[in-house]
Amino acid sequence: MKAVLFYAPKVIKLVDVPTPEPGPGEVLLKISAALTCGTDFKAYRQGHHMLGTPPSPFGHEFAGVIAAVGKNVSKFKSGDRVVAANSAPCEGCFYCERGQTQLCDDLKLHNGGYAEYNLVPAPIVKHNLYKLPDNLGFSEAALGDPLACAIHAVDVVRAHEGETAAIIGAGSMSLLLLQALRARGVRVLVVGRSKANLDIASAAGADTVISTENAEPIAAIKRLTDGRGADCVFEAVGTAKTWQMAVELTRKGGRVCLFGGCASGTMVPIDTHRIHYSQITLHGVFHHTPKYFKAAVDLLASSRVKTGLLIEGRIALDEVPSFFHERHGQSNRKFAVIP
Repeated sequence: MKAVLFYAPKVIKLVDVPTPEPGPGEVLLKISAALTCGTDFKAYRQGHHMLGTPPSPFGHEFAGVIAAVGKNVSKFKSGDRVVAANSAPCEGCFYCERGQTQLCDDLKLHNGGYAEYNLVPAPIVKHNLYKLPDNLGFSEAALGDPLACAIHAVDVVRAHEGETAAIIGAGSMSLLLLQALRARGVRVLVVGRSKANLDIASAAGADTVISTENAEPIAAIKRLTDGRGADCVFEAVGTAKTWQMAVELTRKGGRVCLFGGCASGTMVPIDTHRIHYSQITLHGVFHHTPKYFKAAVDLLASSRVKTGLLIEGRIALDEVPSFFHERHGQSNRKFAVIP
C-alpha cells in the first residue's frame, strides 16, 4: 500500500509499505478521507513525541470503511463506515481511575491517516472507534478529533446558554470552538487579525468579529459586554501575549480557557491582583476523552456544524509531501486528503 511516512523534521515521503493484517482486537481500515491539521504541520516542522521513532506513520484525523477485522472483534464488521480517534486510555493508571483519561500516563496515541490503509489498534477499537450514520461524510467525520477537543474545552469552562464568550484567534481551532459554543446557545465574539479568517468566522456564526488591526480588543469586548468583559474567554493562538489578553478580556468571576499551547518553557506574567480580587478562574485544557469524541461525532451527524467552512479543499495522497513543504510556514485551514 501507499503511505506517507515521517523521517525527520521537514522530511516526509510517500512510500510503498506492506499492507498490514489485523491481529486480535484490531481492525484494518481502508481510509476514505484524512484531514490536515495544525499539529501535523508543527510535527512536520520540528518533530513530535507522538510520532515515535522514525520513519513514522503520519496524519491522525481520518475515517473510512473497515476492510477486515481481527479475532475477538464483535462490535464491527467489514464494510462498516467508521471514524477512529487518535488515542485511547489505558484504564489502569491514577488518572484513568479518576476519569481524567486525557491525562493517562500510558495514553495510546495513533497516527497513519495519510495512507491507503490504517491498522487500528485494539485499545482504540475498544474505546474510540465509532460507526457513522449514512448522512455523515468521511471528510466531515474526520473532524471528530479536533471538535472533541473543542467540546471538552467548552465543557470544562461550563459555558452555557445566555453567556457571552470571546475567542482569541480565528484559525481552524477557533472555528471549532465557535461551533461547540453555538451548539450551547452561547453568544460568541471572535478576536483575530486576518480579515479573511474573520470573514469565515462571521459566516460560521460568530455574533461579532473584532479585528486587532482596527480596534483595541479589550476596549471592544468591554464595549460589547456593558463594560464587564466576557463571561468566558478561549485563547486559541498559543502565545504569551494572547494568554495575557485572555485574562484581561474576562469579567469579574469569569473563566479563562488556555486552549492554545505555547512553546515549551514559555513563561507568562499574569496580574495576580486581578486574578485574586476579581476571582478569575484559569483552566488549562488538553486533548479529549472517549466521551467527548462520541459527543463530537453526534454533533457532526446532527448537521449543526458548518463543516463546509472548516475544510478548504481536497488533495490526493501523493500530493501530501509537497503540500506540507509548500505550506508549513503559514496558517492553514484543513484540507481533506483522499487516497
